[in-house]
Amino acid sequence: MPWGTTARTAACIALVATTMAATTSSEPLPSQLAGTWRITRVLPTKNTACWSDEQARPLVGSTLTYRANAMRWRGGQVPLEDINTRQVTDREFRKENAGADFEQLGIHSPKVLEVDLQHEDADITGASTEVPGDSVLLVGPGRIVVSACGVYFEAMRPTRAKN
Repeated sequence: MPWGTTARTAACIALVATTMAATTSSEPLPSQLAGTWRITRVLPTKNTACWSDEQARPLVGSTLTYRANAMRWRGGQVPLEDINTRQVTDREFRKENAGADFEQLGIHSPKVLEVDLQHEDADITGASTEVPGDSVLLVGPGRIVVSACGVYFEAMRPTRAKN
């Protein structure tokens, strides 16, 4: 094989390998997260946040809905580009989140599943391009912790009224 053909073949293989490495396939939305959640309260933490209490409080009582390809909050739908999950410990979480920790968030497990929902920037709140609920900790059955702009919120599955 002439040198020019070998070099072109090697370049094509390198290009394909680089493209494959840069492209990640999206993980499925965890089944425990799918569906509707109601934000019940702002969780007091000692970390730095870019939202004030006045900007965070109006989110309490609103609902988040998660589907395999999108999330919805206050009537705004945000298409999801990618979903990443990982187990995170209190130590890792504290290091990555400017001092917020499991104790402050009412998490009593040594580790929880963190779900990171990737999407285009969106101006849903008018306060920033942060989308509330795109970073989720699956705390337990019927309870998640979501964050936006360094503010943490507890969200619960809505209870159905009994007749």
